[in-house]
Amino acid sequence: MSDHHRPVRSGSPPSRRCGHLRRALGRERNPLCRTLDRARSRAVVFTVLGIALAALLGAAAAVTQLAAGQRQAAATAARLHRVEAVVQGSVRKAEASVAGGRAVHRADAAWTFPGDQRNTGSVDVPRNTGPGAAVGIWVDQDGRPAAAPRSTADLIGDSVCPNVFLFGVLAVLASAGLGARLSVLDRRADHAWTRSWARLEPVWSGRASRDDQQSRPDTPC
Repeated sequence: MSDHHRPVRSGSPPSRRCGHLRRALGRERNPLCRTLDRARSRAVVFTVLGIALAALLGAAAAVTQLAAGQRQAAATAARLHRVEAVVQGSVRKAEASVAGGRAVHRADAAWTFPGDQRNTGSVDVPRNTGPGAAVGIWVDQDGRPAAAPRSTADLIGDSVCPNVFLFGVLAVLASAGLGARLSVLDRRADHAWTRSWARLEPVWSGRASRDDQQSRPDTPC
């Protein structure tokens, strides 16, 4: 881009940011500041404000989802009980499956709950668990095996990751929109500079005077 139509900018990043804000608000006192410069600054300021607003809304949504998940996990934990089960046989590798990104193995086990009531069933166990080993399991009020309450790490992942992804998408779209807008303004600046140069170059170079003199008819002596 030629220096003749380069937007008005200051030296340091903080002053550039302040310059964009002043021009966006129409408070730029530089006589060289043009309408296109103000339009560029408004595009930059609106994009930055939009990204900041998206970040705030995403953070608020993540905090709200995390709080709701924690309340639900606490309510679930209040209805469950943690007991020790004794493995009765070897791990059935044939029943290993993939759940939540990790391998799950199961084995027959026995436990006592509620009270002295003896229960048996198939429970999740570590891969190398042998007969007679004790494993912790979650059971409901009737002693039936139940899924463990969700951990804080799982809740944070479920609440933060989607919002971070959405914020990233919005930031990329906003940046792309800003780039497109600035490209349009740059083309307008190029066209305006070309028109101005076509009008001013003959005067600036003196060619207009020479052409005018050559176009005058010779007067007789």
